[in-house]
Amino acid sequence: MAGFNASVLEAIGNTPIVELNRYGAGVEALLLAKLEFTNPGGSMKDRAALGMIEWAEREHSLAPGAEIIISTSGNLGIGMAMICAVKGYHLICLVDPKLNPSTERSLELLGADLVKVDEMDHTGGYHLTRLKRLETVQAERPNAIYLDQYDSPAAVEAHRTSTGREILEQMDGRLDAMVMVAGTGGSSIGVARWLREHSPDTRIWLVDEVGSLALPCSKAPEPRFLNGMGTSLEPANYAGEAFYDFIDEVVYIEAGVAINTATEIARTEGILMGGSGGAACHVMRETVAPLFDSNARLLALIPDHGSRYTQTQFDVEWLESMGINVPTLTSPIHS
Repeated sequence: MAGFNASVLEAIGNTPIVELNRYGAGVEALLLAKLEFTNPGGSMKDRAALGMIEWAEREHSLAPGAEIIISTSGNLGIGMAMICAVKGYHLICLVDPKLNPSTERSLELLGADLVKVDEMDHTGGYHLTRLKRLETVQAERPNAIYLDQYDSPAAVEAHRTSTGREILEQMDGRLDAMVMVAGTGGSSIGVARWLREHSPDTRIWLVDEVGSLALPCSKAPEPRFLNGMGTSLEPANYAGEAFYDFIDEVVYIEAGVAINTATEIARTEGILMGGSGGAACHVMRETVAPLFDSNARLLALIPDHGSRYTQTQFDVEWLESMGINVPTLTSPIHS
């Protein structure tokens, strides 16, 4: 057997799980993190992107040159653009000001066309504005296929059969608690479905940013700052009334706390994750770990790498302009 892959698409998945021994030094349970940023596109969205495109190929018989439209805040766009480059499809991304400069440039380098909106919707986000602009883009490109990550059984199934299966195999079937962040719902519901089927005793926590409307228990909208989690509407992927068949607990978190945690982990574990990963790890240590003893194994799913956010989430001036306080960015955690 050859020791190489036929294309970068075969490198999607099989991401590592690592112990967070220093970050978790103050708790009894074993804290673990699954590093989805080791996917070739840099995030867990690679898995959903591949599943969604393979679905489109089956349903629409895509040929080279076919046009695909998506709405994205960044990570799905990278995954989609990577796959479209390999398969010869043309990608159009609806994006907004929350798109990081480095991600914007990466999308362009991978051959995607960007359609930008800059008007906030009534929730304080841009998602609804992107969807409104979608109508115009579809009218201009009637043969293009729109892939909706917020309502995508293919994305859920991709994470169910790849991420969920992978987690239990790596954990040798023993996982006491799983902590994930709330976004479009593909990863969290996909993983939760697999765990419910094959490890029903695993407790599942979902973490969302304050102000998000993603989950059935959401409250009033507020401005949000973290990429990779939170939405301006409830995605169909969350299964509506069936949500609590898969999710045991929901925790809301402020952006500053999430970013502060990501910075702490960078300086203790050498793992540079985005603020969404920081949110999952904070809840794992502060909320979930106290409920378990020293034999427990807790796992946080880390969506992406922090290098994408050096000009936003990890930039002191940007944080100050947003009114967010992150002490670890200005004060070393070691004396």
